[in-house]
Amino acid sequence: MAPDTILQVTNLVKDFNGIRAVNDVSFTLPTNTITAVIGPNGAGKTTLYNLISGQLSPTFGSIKLKGKEIAGLPPDKIVKAGIGRSFQITSVFPSLTVLQNIRAAVISRMGRQFDLWQGVEWDSLEDNSPANPLQQAIHKTLALVGIEHLATNIVSTLSHGDQALVEMAIVLALEPHLILLDEPTAGMSREETRHMVELIRHVQQQTGCTFLITEHDMEVVFQLAEKIVVMHQGAILATGNHEEIRNNISVRRAYLGTDD
Repeated sequence: MAPDTILQVTNLVKDFNGIRAVNDVSFTLPTNTITAVIGPNGAGKTTLYNLISGQLSPTFGSIKLKGKEIAGLPPDKIVKAGIGRSFQITSVFPSLTVLQNIRAAVISRMGRQFDLWQGVEWDSLEDNSPANPLQQAIHKTLALVGIEHLATNIVSTLSHGDQALVEMAIVLALEPHLILLDEPTAGMSREETRHMVELIRHVQQQTGCTFLITEHDMEVVFQLAEKIVVMHQGAILATGNHEEIRNNISVRRAYLGTDD
């Protein structure tokens, strides 16, 4: 694996009762880049994500993160290895505050036993001393995503767009090297979509994280992705930059059923 490659997927296969959902998929992700995986519904994108994040074990093939094999590891081991994932349906604690959600993720990363309700001082951003690394990490994450003003809000009271920001903050609190985003702008207004695109760029620039995204909004894909991988019927149909994918006849056929 090249030193500037963070993820290498080789000959990846996943079968379900004789049905091949992922068929001999191979690609690499350069470090500190944004790559998009796109394709029609049923192309195998979600299965691919589940394989990389440990939700599923491959039938065959290799997944290496920074040169170390992670294929078949459980999700918690893969998170500790440095992969974070957000889902199309936000996975947050809706009855807790934003700060409590972030705190849970930070403590999980630190490996400390915790009680979400313990200690009133943990529900405040006032103690930011170097002697309080937990609070420092929470404050840093809130600031990175720009949601300090939402810290004391109950997550269930937030808009869909703000809940997506909270989920992004939870992922970032785990300090991953690679972040998988599943439809990060799904259900968002135009303004929320614009803000999410800007946030992804900002986070990449500030942290050096590598992003792998799936997204149906092609405008978002073309704005963000330096490299685009197109899947169709479980296999990779094409790989390239914006213009190469725009002008690829096979991609047009797969999406539209036409060469036009």
